[in-house]
Amino acid sequence: MKKLFSTILVFGLFIITNSYAGLFSKNEFKFERCYSESYSNHNDWLADSLFLKWEWEINLKNKTATRIAQLKVDAKELRIDQLQIIAVTKEFIKTNSSSTGTSYVFFRKNGKIQVSEGGVMKCEVFD
Repeated sequence: MKKLFSTILVFGLFIITNSYAGLFSKNEFKFERCYSESYSNHNDWLADSLFLKWEWEINLKNKTATRIAQLKVDAKELRIDQLQIIAVTKEFIKTNSSSTGTSYVFFRKNGKIQVSEGGVMKCEVFD
C-alpha cells in the first residue's frame, strides 16, 4: 500500500511540475502589425502615421524587448532599439525606460502595449 501511495504521489508531482513548466516555457514573443488604439486596424494607422513598420520582439531568456521601427521619411533605415525587461508575469511584460524616458507594458493575453506616455497600441499578431 505504501509503495502504491508513493508511486501515485511521485506521478502526481510529475504531472503538476510539467503543467507549471509549460506556463513559463516560452521565451520569445512577437508583437506585430501594431497600431494606435484610436484606429480600427493596422493599415488605417499606417496610412496616417510616420511609420512603415513598428513591432516588437521579446526575449525573456535575455530579458530584452527589441523594437523594430521604420519611418516613412527614411524608408531604407530600420531603427532598432533594445530595452531591458524589468518585470514578467503570466499577464504582462514590462520594460525599463528608454533614452527618451518611455517604458512599455506588453499584455500577453490581448496583444496590447501600454506606452508610459499615455498611449495604447493594439497588435493584430502577438505570439
